[in-house]
Amino acid sequence: MQNLLILFNPYYQKDVIDIHLKVLLERGQVAFGKIRSKLRDKENPFDDKLTEIYKGVSETNYLQLFLTDYANIYVAKVVAIDKIKHAKITPAYYDEKSLEVEDWFIIKDLRELVYNDFVQTRDVFLANFTTPNHGGHTYAVYGNSYVYPLIVDMKSEINYFDNEDSNFRYFPNMYKSAKFLEIKQNLIDYSFGERYIHLLHPDSISNIVSAEIEFQDNKDDNTYDFNSIVIKYSKTMEQELYLFAKVMFNFLTNLEPSLKSIDYKVQSEHFTLPDLQFSKPNLGTYSFLFKNTNIKDAINNHLSKKVTLFIYIKLIGFINVLKGVRNESVHAKSANKEQAELLRNKIIGVAEESMLIELTKIRVNELKGIKQAAS
Repeated sequence: MQNLLILFNPYYQKDVIDIHLKVLLERGQVAFGKIRSKLRDKENPFDDKLTEIYKGVSETNYLQLFLTDYANIYVAKVVAIDKIKHAKITPAYYDEKSLEVEDWFIIKDLRELVYNDFVQTRDVFLANFTTPNHGGHTYAVYGNSYVYPLIVDMKSEINYFDNEDSNFRYFPNMYKSAKFLEIKQNLIDYSFGERYIHLLHPDSISNIVSAEIEFQDNKDDNTYDFNSIVIKYSKTMEQELYLFAKVMFNFLTNLEPSLKSIDYKVQSEHFTLPDLQFSKPNLGTYSFLFKNTNIKDAINNHLSKKVTLFIYIKLIGFINVLKGVRNESVHAKSANKEQAELLRNKIIGVAEESMLIELTKIRVNELKGIKQAAS
């Protein structure tokens, strides 16, 4: 997937994101214009590379466009780039202010990653970018000579618009409520910590915070169906298990190519281990693969004892608990407070270490460098 970064300047328009979001809500897509800076005295030296990227962009091969003013950062799903203005989906201020636009990025979806927090923008998101046309170095906030749009890669790669429902859109719920932000901060302060929560997939954060809000609102209602909370916990762990498994299995199959022939089934469809990089399996698949003799030997031979013990002592047991609660609630068509509380305690860490954060720590600390070693 291609990723670009653009700095947007509030000098041209104060509420630039809000204005584009309004058009997006009304029209289903919006054109974002890359304005030619009056201060820029040189052309983008990588125009040819950008042109090649633009040619390949489509609905099915979208690019991620990160938009930041350093205090905030957003990511847009871009499905086309054009030199021609599309009046119906273009905010009026471009014409009203006679702005010179180099290219129009047609945006189909938009997500807010950070709001009004320079340190988080710099240390979590911009620090995750490398600049392939500038020696592959980490993005430099200070003293750089970048010309935008800037081609960037991600150290920890995330597709912010990966969703099983192709019709799903994030932008209608882009701005979170005060209660959402309060609960999220409580989880940071008392459970997850500032560093690790931002290493989770954005969907995981949204699901876990929404589950906590719903649990707190209904924990005293003995008649409440906690099934949606169980589903949110399940989706969270499936997403984070997938991030973990992709890195680990990619590393192992590069060291031992014979592992690539290991097959598994998901809903009667056959897959081999390399398919896992592109297709998320179900919960049961992880236990099946971890217990495979050849995979188990590879884990023992190539990964640390800490990772091995985590997988075979804690992770498989947790997956079985999660499967049991989820399957029971599905068959009963409802879930009770005790089932939701069992998962909540294990996942966010009530009177025990958070399984969610422990999994993330293993992925980013113990498996650090694995992606680079495998590539």
